Amino acid sequence: MSIIYPEATPVQGNTSIAVVASTADLDSPDLSSEINAAGSLVLSCFIRDWNPELQNNQGNAPARLCTTVQLPVEGNTQFNPIEIRYVYDPQADDTSDDNKAKALLTRGSEFYFVVRKGFDAQNTAFAAGQRVEVWKVRMGRQNKVRSGEDEFSEYEISQQVFPLIEPVDGVIVA
Repeated sequence: MSIIYPEATPVQGNTSIAVVASTADLDSPDLSSEINAAGSLVLSCFIRDWNPELQNNQGNAPARLCTTVQLPVEGNTQFNPIEIRYVYDPQADDTSDDNKAKALLTRGSEFYFVVRKGFDAQNTAFAAGQRVEVWKVRMGRQNKVRSGEDEFSEYEISQQVFPLIEPVDGVIVA
């Protein structure tokens, strides 16, 4: 028997997110008419982190008189709101490049987040054949905060992203 020691893909710098207004097919987002369309925005260099959290509930049926062992049973999966934080310029207009994310991700708006993992976010453009997760979401309130308490802090927006459906694994089409 051979031992396999798979190479890991680092997370840092290898997650890209494109925000699109609509997609005709969740498991086949279109590169030209959706991801690269006017009004879409690649957020990879705005957002600090993308780490959706979910819980798989588990429990046990009520014990009966003859029960000597209780085994767990899988329950519902609960998706939590996803907190995102992204930079903005408090002195610039929303038309500024620095405020494109702030201008687009307004409270109550619904989008599709096309999340690509495993390719360099700065140097590899979205392309046909790449695997993605597609999240349909509603944007929460934009909270103007700072990133920390020290001299390295930056002004940023903290915002909740509310999943509206389970994410769909897909492949980008041309």
